[in-house]
Amino acid sequence: MRRLLFPALTCALLAPGAWALDCPQPLRIGFGDRATPPVLLGQGPTFAEPPGWSVAAVREALHRIGCSAELLRLPRRRLNAALANGEVQFALLYGPSPQRLRAFSFPLDAQGRPDTAWAPVFGHMALYGRAGTVPDAAWNGVDLPPGLRVGVLAGSVQEVLAGQRGWAVEPILNPDGEVAMLLAQRFDLLLTVREGLTPEQRALLVEWAPLAAWQPYFAPAAQAFMQRHGRWTRAFWAEFCHAVRRLEPDARPVDCGQSLPSPPPQVRLER
Repeated sequence: MRRLLFPALTCALLAPGAWALDCPQPLRIGFGDRATPPVLLGQGPTFAEPPGWSVAAVREALHRIGCSAELLRLPRRRLNAALANGEVQFALLYGPSPQRLRAFSFPLDAQGRPDTAWAPVFGHMALYGRAGTVPDAAWNGVDLPPGLRVGVLAGSVQEVLAGQRGWAVEPILNPDGEVAMLLAQRFDLLLTVREGLTPEQRALLVEWAPLAAWQPYFAPAAQAFMQRHGRWTRAFWAEFCHAVRRLEPDARPVDCGQSLPSPPPQVRLER
């Protein structure tokens, strides 16, 4: 495997954790190159200092296992390709869309579904309108008034959820343009994750309550790596989940090993 020529942050971890596991090498963990404060700080290929709590949680997880890894920041499309072909062994943070479940390895439950009991992060998936508009009083987290179009990022878990609920959608091809498209009235509402919006963007929007859903996020593994190092992969997933719970409990509101209940109310109205 050819070496990745990207700016990197190496975690030199000296004290072994409780896991009696050999450290697989090479071990590279990828992050996106866009700032998503406070999850990931700094913009571009280098890490800020401090780098954000997701990096701190990865460092802590590796420390407890007793291994070291090279941490990288890559543009999202390049990170997707690097994870798919095994140039990086893990990447943060991904919602489990059908396409990603085919391409990457996620922790799965007994039914073969993404195991939210071990999702390290839960995002607040919500509907947003333009500032100055009034949320519909009948909104119950599931059902929309007829005639409203919802902007969703193409290929995302938001698009899957909107499709499952039968909403009329407008696909968004550029994630950087979703708020601008809403403000330009390309659609009526935007379905997105609160944590992905900057404070400046949120000031231009009004969030509809209740939430549409909790959105689980994972650190999926490259499939070939999971096949070769399944026990180590599961240990890393567990330690990363516990590290997030310790460092940022709002991102993981219940203990690891427990699933998060759906945000109430989730009552479907008769049409």
